Amino acid sequence: RLAALGQMAATIAHEVKNPLSSIKSIAQVMREDEAVSREYGRDLDLIAGEVNRLSASVSQLLRFARPAVIDASCARLSEIVVGVVALARAEIDERSATITQSLDGDPQLDGTTVAALKEILSNLLLNAAQAIAPGGHIQIESAAQDGHLKIAVVDDGLGIPEAIQSKVFEPFFTMKQRGTGLGLAIVARRVREFGGTINLISPVASGRGTKFEII
Repeated sequence: RLAALGQMAATIAHEVKNPLSSIKSIAQVMREDEAVSREYGRDLDLIAGEVNRLSASVSQLLRFARPAVIDASCARLSEIVVGVVALARAEIDERSATITQSLDGDPQLDGTTVAALKEILSNLLLNAAQAIAPGGHIQIESAAQDGHLKIAVVDDGLGIPEAIQSKVFEPFFTMKQRGTGLGLAIVARRVREFGGTINLISPVASGRGTKFEII
């Protein structure tokens, strides 16, 4: 099934992503024409936004189909967190949310772990940002545990109903109106690839919130 998905993803990359780039380029060129921009500026912005959304969905499918992450340079945990928070900043700011960090220690991580953690934390942060209400809060935590590193992303959203918690890591399962249902599947796969485990805790406190914990 994964081999078939990989072949399908490669086809999508050629048949969908390249035309999307052309559509976006044309919309951007039209936006530079003042007369066109005055009359159709809002429509052109909508086109560009939808192209970006579709392109991100295709990229997510490709990342899921890829068997393993590519090694990155060694880095400290704090550097990884700063990078993924910066990437998620637009999504977080759009919800007027706050994000805090509580990192216990700052270990140096090898390239394989760095590459995997970047993808894992990016997906978890995006998932958390989409789960919280306007003005919500996200917390990134880390701690040493029996010679292992434990990292958690916690949000104060509504939480995940117990009845579907066993399904959230399945490919293509989603409760969102828009979404591929691959974000948490990618997380679970990357965690397995570098020998870790992932736990889902929901609710976290006062009947609300979700915590994804990586060891």
